[in-house]
Amino acid sequence: MNNLDSMPTLTTPRLILKSFTVDQLETVHRWLNDPELAYYDDDEPPTETSSTLEETKTTLARWINRPLSSGIIDLAIHKQENDQAIGFCQIAHIDTYNQRCDLGIVIGHKPDWGNGYANEAVQALIRYCFVELKLNRIGAEIYEFNHRSLKLFKKLGFQQEGTKRQYVFKDNQFKDELVFSLLRGDWQE
Repeated sequence: MNNLDSMPTLTTPRLILKSFTVDQLETVHRWLNDPELAYYDDDEPPTETSSTLEETKTTLARWINRPLSSGIIDLAIHKQENDQAIGFCQIAHIDTYNQRCDLGIVIGHKPDWGNGYANEAVQALIRYCFVELKLNRIGAEIYEFNHRSLKLFKKLGFQQEGTKRQYVFKDNQFKDELVFSLLRGDWQE
């Protein structure tokens, strides 16, 4: 079983997934304060005020300095052609004994939505989890109204295995969160 020895850098035909750097503060600050991104990715209530640059700096420092022993890997998603950061992803709850983890991804640069970058990034994460980390199960939890993410994860072979009924309060009503998983055996087929 592979222990987390070092922060990975993952390469795809168009992307590089790598550690965050402090010079990404403004970009990360913009993404973390985008109400549309928060709508699809956040359990917190909508707020009238943005987080401060100092608060974002603290979050970014946590992502950069998080020890591998925490069982969480935070990566920025960059285009290879110009090294532009377009999003971020996380492998969380890494449990090498039970051989499982959870994935999360955000394409923060909205002009890049619908161009297949999330698909490419998630495929790289899946491969890393199954091949390098030697995990057996990858989980993902997606709000019922996040149609793009639902379509993506289903396309990549994730199976819905449950529903957290009325899990989040959005648009003045309770909405479900759907629980998905991909098993190594299904991925290998």
